[in-house]
Amino acid sequence: MTAGDDKKLRDLQSQIDALKKKTAPVQESAGAKSMSVGLKAGTELVGPIIGAALLGYALDRWLDTKPWLLIVMLVLGVASGFLNVWKTTQNAGSAIGFKNMSGSEKKSLANDDDPLK
Repeated sequence: MTAGDDKKLRDLQSQIDALKKKTAPVQESAGAKSMSVGLKAGTELVGPIIGAALLGYALDRWLDTKPWLLIVMLVLGVASGFLNVWKTTQNAGSAIGFKNMSGSEKKSLANDDDPLK
């Protein structure tokens, strides 16, 4: 290798390092993550309640059953909203198909090469 090749390699390495810094993922702070979970929980509580209320109101007007379907749908919307908030705060459903394994499941998986046998 010549001195010119070494310079080219150093220039290329500096360009690669600059691109890595530029495209590196931004780390979320703990406060931003908590705020994100709080906003998600709020929308998951309010969304089903408003949706169920509108659906109940529309069904009441269409079927002339005022106010029974509105009340029933509001109860279902509140229950659904609380269930959504509980799932959000418990991290349930955040990774579909994965679950917390018990100690015996971890041991059997560690001792077995093929868990699907």
